[in-house]
Amino acid sequence: MSCEICGKIIWHDLRCPNYVPKKFIRRCSCCDHEIVEGEEYIENMDGEYRHYDCFHGIRDLLEWLGYEIMTMEDDYERNY
Repeated sequence: MSCEICGKIIWHDLRCPNYVPKKFIRRCSCCDHEIVEGEEYIENMDGEYRHYDCFHGIRDLLEWLGYEIMTMEDDYERNY
């Protein structure tokens, strides 16, 4: 059954008097916005939270998770 004011079936429109804001859970360490119920997020080993959509590629994700990105060097000559 739809709302008699905003006409929405599941979630009320933000302007509807029947609208109830989603519960605030955590704050994103990247954009500093709230992470609310239903949003996807990732937590790193430092206890920081970040929206899934706030990552700008796999390198950004890996660095935020604490992985060191290295460049392979040919060390053959150094070992012999």
